[in-house]
Order: sequence, then C-alpha cells, then structure tokens
Amino acid sequence: MTLRIIRTLLLSAVVAGVIGCGGDGSQNDDACSCDTTKFLYTIRSGEFNRIPEYDTITFAAGKLYDLSANENKRLWYRDIENPDTTKFTRYWNDYLPNNYHADHLDFVNYYENKPETEIAFQFGPNMDLWAYHIFVIKKSGCCYLATRSYFRHARFVYKAFAIIDKSKVDSLYAILEPISKIPMDADSSWRYRGYFADNRNQTKFYVDFETEMEADHRTPKKEVKSLYNFVDNSIKWVKTYD
Repeated sequence: MTLRIIRTLLLSAVVAGVIGCGGDGSQNDDACSCDTTKFLYTIRSGEFNRIPEYDTITFAAGKLYDLSANENKRLWYRDIENPDTTKFTRYWNDYLPNNYHADHLDFVNYYENKPETEIAFQFGPNMDLWAYHIFVIKKSGCCYLATRSYFRHARFVYKAFAIIDKSKVDSLYAILEPISKIPMDADSSWRYRGYFADNRNQTKFYVDFETEMEADHRTPKKEVKSLYNFVDNSIKWVKTYD
C-alpha cells in the first residue's frame, strides 16, 4: 500500500459549502427536475431517516452500547446514509463492546438489491488507523442524495452530503466503465480495495487499488485517478461533521 493512495483519498482541507445539484436533472428518458429547495427541506427535517424507537428524547445516546450488535449495526448504516449527524454519530468507539466495524463484504451484501440505493461503495482500509471512505448514493424522485463518511479506528471523523442529479451519477458510471473490476467472492483480504454494490446494473464487484498502479508501483492508473478525482472534486460536498 502506498502513501500516495492515502493522500489522494484524504479529504480536502476546504469543502465547498454549497449544494452540488448542477441544475435540473433528468430521470430515465423523460424530463425530470430536481426541486433542490424542497428536497433540502426534506432531508433536514426531523423525520428524515428517523427510527422512532431510538430517536426520542427518552432514549439517551449513551445507551447505544446497551443494544445488541445487530441494532448497533442498524444504527451505523443509518448514520452513513444520513446527511448530517445523528445523536449516535460521535459514540461509535473501537474499544466498546458491540461496536460495528466497517466490513467490505457486509457492506456490499447490505446494499445489494436495494433499488432505492443507486450505488454504494467503500474504499479501505488505508494506513490512516485502518480508515474507510464510505459513499452512498440514493435516489429520491428526481434527486439523488450522496453521502460521504470517513470512518477511522471504528469512529466517525467526517460526514458530508450533496444533492446531485442523474447526469452526475451517469458521469460516475462512465468513469467506472474502463476500470478493471473483479467479481465478488468470499475473499477476506485486507488489501486496499474499493467494494461496490451497483444496483443500477444489478451487480457487485471490487477494484484492487493496490494492483491498479502504473509501472512505478506508486501512481494509480489514470482510470483510478479519475475515480478519486470524481469523489474528491467533482461532487461539491457540504461538510456536516469533522
């Protein structure tokens, strides 16, 4: 694993504080316009992604570890899909029992065949205390909500979101097209990889970033650099936690 990969993927020091909508979107072959203002209101409402039994004032955030591992996992996946923090965001901790740890195979299996999720992908683990970059793109009407999390040492240390349109999602697929993909298997290797649940194409695969390198073994191939550039620079992320 090279430090260059990590530097490429580490979050930018300055994140644009604007919504990356890119104007009106389109859905399938029909004209479809994303009402950004309305969608932003929806995702910032107290009801968005709400889990009633846990999102009440009577359930203290510190009770997270009184829950089973399965419920802890349920709340973890809710957190990576949420544009802002939840009351549990800062409570994940590598040293506490039942803490969910990012897992590539579990991630892909969780998002496989979820039609509301266009694509979800996770890069890691890197040398920054075993950290993962986590991305989920979910479709809602004519809008797409993209969320980004950085999960280091089993703790959330960064969260961001963007509202994007179909053309932006299409450009991601165009970037992925020439990248060498490996079908999913039960490999539990801890090599630095990107795992993808692609529900648009009903497929799942991974990219071995450690082998997708130029001859110098330090520089990612241009196709992979295009992917890194897309997630770091093409989407205008709104930072909500760091």
